[in-house]
Amino acid sequence: MAYREDHYLGANIGAKSTMDRFDPLLVCLHDSVLNYKTHEDNTDAKSFEGLVNSVAALLNANLTPTEKILTADVLISLVKQAERDLRVSLSERLAVRDDLPETLLHHLAYGDIDIAEPVLKYSPLLNDHDLIYVVHSKGAEHWRAIAKREHISDKLISVLVGKQDVATSMGLLSNTTIDLTNDCLAGMLPLATEHKDFSEAYVQYSTLPSELAVSIYWHVSVALRTSIAKKFKVNDDVLDKALEDCVQDFTDTVLFVDSRPSSLMVEVSECYAQKNKISEKFMIDVLRRRQGRFFMAMFAKQTGLSHTVVSEVMRQKGGQGMAVACRAINISKEGFISLFLLARAISTAVDPVVGAELKMAIRYYDGLTHKMANDILTNSIAK
Repeated sequence: MAYREDHYLGANIGAKSTMDRFDPLLVCLHDSVLNYKTHEDNTDAKSFEGLVNSVAALLNANLTPTEKILTADVLISLVKQAERDLRVSLSERLAVRDDLPETLLHHLAYGDIDIAEPVLKYSPLLNDHDLIYVVHSKGAEHWRAIAKREHISDKLISVLVGKQDVATSMGLLSNTTIDLTNDCLAGMLPLATEHKDFSEAYVQYSTLPSELAVSIYWHVSVALRTSIAKKFKVNDDVLDKALEDCVQDFTDTVLFVDSRPSSLMVEVSECYAQKNKISEKFMIDVLRRRQGRFFMAMFAKQTGLSHTVVSEVMRQKGGQGMAVACRAINISKEGFISLFLLARAISTAVDPVVGAELKMAIRYYDGLTHKMANDILTNSIAK
């Protein structure tokens, strides 16, 4: 049974010495620990409650600074040795206190997530400095717990957003005690463009600016696009501008042998095709921006070739495949030369085009008619 803590709470303690006040509490805690260990196999509720109450008695007593330090050491040792259920219960009891010794507070906050979570979520003693240190020194489970705290500062929110963790940012979106700034919401854009569940929650955020919603328009599902257009009353001109901005994100450093266009690149290519915007100049500009995979998607759409074949055509020496495909879709001679040179320039494991090879490619292009090229494209080049 827990020691009667009310004996030690009054300001007037008479003639009792420090030892008289403090030792019985430690003895009581010691006895409670032994009693709990005796019954822990059958999870005796009385012994468990007695141990927790003994801990509370120590913290509630009017202790001297030296006694508080010793108490912190004793409790840290207890937390380290305790079974998981006890550690969690102790942490939950201690989390809301505003008088924890600093060493005990930090041991809990920086510990394993099972004891850290209640403290990170509820402790009134943790300041920005403490919490930012935890974010930088611990893993995602700790970030997610902090994201659920009430009334956290913009500075701390910004640090959490910077971790680019879906669950952490989702916690911030659902935290009704904070107001996310536009800068923090903008920092979540990469997650909103890549994760379906997150983008849905993101679009529903009450103060999300319309420009941020529009910026992810082409990265989300058709259903969510409809929701964005309706909620923010977006007109076609704004959506066209968003489409152009989306295309700017398609830059590839180099085009590898196994490179494939993303589903978004394919969808955007289809959208441009429907609007009759896949022109010779546009495809050349795309390659000049080193958007190799986006070019693959557009060229496949225009020629009917598979992405695999387009990839082979782009890196083929001699340029015959490119010449046939360009002639078949009425690309000019100048356009063919630009596409041939630019495609090879961003492809890996292919030697640069030399003068003799370029001369041969031009001669091959000149020897083709549109009908001949179309027949070859239809019958000879694998789809």
